[in-house]
Amino acid sequence: TMRQNKQQHQNMLDHFRRRMGFTAAHVGRLLGQQDSSAVSDYERGEHTPSLVNALRLGIILRVPVEFLFPALYDGLRNEIRAEEERLAAPEQQTLL
Repeated sequence: TMRQNKQQHQNMLDHFRRRMGFTAAHVGRLLGQQDSSAVSDYERGEHTPSLVNALRLGIILRVPVEFLFPALYDGLRNEIRAEEERLAAPEQQTLL
């Protein structure tokens, strides 16, 4: 759904950036960007960083990547756990 999608794009980048006392421009420079536009896009959830940039953000902000994107992480975990249960169900039925 649209709301769920919006929620998954919410992140904690600005929270952890401010906690470190960093400007978006400073984080951008550490990511190798010329300005803060990419960081601002990430913070607003308009773009999802590449795996490399997500790892860089975790290093810069000194937190695990899943802390930066908790809604996305939780959504993916819930999908995978549900699929694991679905895949395990036929096996359990054949054991009965």
